[in-house]
Amino acid sequence: MADPSSQQSRVSHDDALAGRRAQADVGGAIEGGHAGSRETFEGTLTGRRLEQGDPPWRWLELGDLTEKPEDFGAEFVWVDEEYVYLQDE
Repeated sequence: MADPSSQQSRVSHDDALAGRRAQADVGGAIEGGHAGSRETFEGTLTGRRLEQGDPPWRWLELGDLTEKPEDFGAEFVWVDEEYVYLQDE
């Protein structure tokens, strides 16, 4: 399994994804518990990709968020490429 804290990371741009509408499922730990949570984000892919670790975890940047958790204040979010669903296909 990839180590997300690894110093090995690379950001690139993918013109084929830039501007495409997408939905993503994002998971995270619940503080003080053993369970996780699932959140949904929807927006526009920026085209930015991040590869981190060895073997790499692959992330896509999602912006112009039209759906996000109520307490999420950021304008962009990195989402795991495996859980990104293109809305314009």
